[in-house]
Amino acid sequence: MSQEIIKSILQFSILSPNRKKPFTKETERAAIFCLAELERTKGGGLVIRQPPEKLAFLAEVCYPFWLVTLGEIGLLFDGLNLNSHTLTYLTIPDVQVFLNNVDRSSKTRQAYMAFLSDNLNYFRVSGNEERKIIDGLITEPEFLHDFTSYLSEASPIETSLSDMVVISPTLDESSIFSITQELQNLKSKFVQEVNALYTSMKLLNAKTGNFSKMIRKEIKGIEEKFSKEIEKCKASIAKEVDEIRKEYGEKVTELSKEAEKELLSLRQEKIKLEKIKKQLTNEIERCEAEVKTYAINKDDVVEQKWREERDKLKKQLSEAETKIKELDRKIKELGDEEKLKIFKLKSECDAEVKEATKDLVEIESSRDAKIKIYEEEMEKLEELTSTMIGQIDKLAKLREASIAEFDKLGVPQKPKKRALVYMPFYLACYHSESRKRCTHFPPSIVNSVGFSVKFKGALGKMKIKQLLQPRSKTIVSLLNKFPLLMEQNAVFNREMSEACAKVNILQTKSSRELIKDGLEKLKEEGWFSEKEYESFSQMLTET
Repeated sequence: MSQEIIKSILQFSILSPNRKKPFTKETERAAIFCLAELERTKGGGLVIRQPPEKLAFLAEVCYPFWLVTLGEIGLLFDGLNLNSHTLTYLTIPDVQVFLNNVDRSSKTRQAYMAFLSDNLNYFRVSGNEERKIIDGLITEPEFLHDFTSYLSEASPIETSLSDMVVISPTLDESSIFSITQELQNLKSKFVQEVNALYTSMKLLNAKTGNFSKMIRKEIKGIEEKFSKEIEKCKASIAKEVDEIRKEYGEKVTELSKEAEKELLSLRQEKIKLEKIKKQLTNEIERCEAEVKTYAINKDDVVEQKWREERDKLKKQLSEAETKIKELDRKIKELGDEEKLKIFKLKSECDAEVKEATKDLVEIESSRDAKIKIYEEEMEKLEELTSTMIGQIDKLAKLREASIAEFDKLGVPQKPKKRALVYMPFYLACYHSESRKRCTHFPPSIVNSVGFSVKFKGALGKMKIKQLLQPRSKTIVSLLNKFPLLMEQNAVFNREMSEACAKVNILQTKSSRELIKDGLEKLKEEGWFSEKEYESFSQMLTET
């Protein structure tokens, strides 16, 4: 907190790109005087007559800003604390408590599994938020951009600013130190939480990996233990099973041979009948041909004999076909009967093999059941771990996003000492009977009398109003709060009024003479006519 503070002051006015002539201090104050007079109410009114306002003072005031380094960014603080920023971030559970509990609960696999089940939602994103109000901090991007570019014109304060009102910041050095230290601590806490979250992920992976390795080792042990027992059992029943299968094979062979004998006789008979069928078919065709021949020759007697022969052959053919169908039926029945007998033999064989191998099946079932229990345990362990790691990863990314928000609180800046930067503006105070009001004139860009200025002057608008243009809308918005602060804070109002009265640029004859010189230079540039010049000169005299 005791480190040296760099104090600097910004320029009130800078030249626009189209202006080549210099803009001296007396010209600047003459322009402000003209604008202040144009803002002054001259009285009048059709229904209720208003008294004219008098210019109580017109003073140059220095508004304080703190520029403080936080990591690689510069934080800008409103020295009068008219601004603030609310930092919002998610609350997360205590990671260190979780890490401690993991160590305590991982002595056994069963305790570790129970811990994971009980704490499955420990890191689930709750949506609960914490809000931290940072007094004086300015984070509006447009303001930061404007002010950063403005800073390049700052000059160190080497002498006393006796002709200005230098406002002492409401946020003093200790307050700024406390705020930045609190922000640094919060950011460090977030970084530690992120590191702890990733440590938790690694720890869970390692613990679960070790227990999974242990389970696989136990599964391998079960397989090895049962393997010996299974091999021993297989050896003892192998001969019995071979005998059963051998007997089955012999019975099937004998059955097949008997069926084949019967089938052979039937198939031979069928082949014989099929040959007879073919012969009869040929003879019938020959008879048909003879019938047609004798019909053509009109030999009715012989034709009739061939018809009778044909009909006799057809009868024999029908009888042969009937016998063939009967043989097909018997062949099919015999084949089906053979299949049923073989199926019965196979069922009997399987039943005998099953009975012979029931001890082996029992051993294998016992082995598979035990392995299944371990596999399910490992699967559940890995599933719980995966779910929890997924929640932790999501929370870590959210917290990393909160850390990234710190970079948006200010502007990139190389590490440097704390700086107290003063921004000059002019404050005019008017009074009328018991009424008092203030207005301000913000840092401005100085224009030249170009075509657009002359054109507006030709339309009856006073050109002097176009001389100074506010350099930043955001700075104007900030200064708009200043008169309101004076209205609301009586102590601040009195202190400001007294200080401004002492450096009132209209207070002394010499200061008024400087303004008079400035008016002449403005007239020479063409900012107002001779008549307007005389009018402003008269106002200056009467002030």
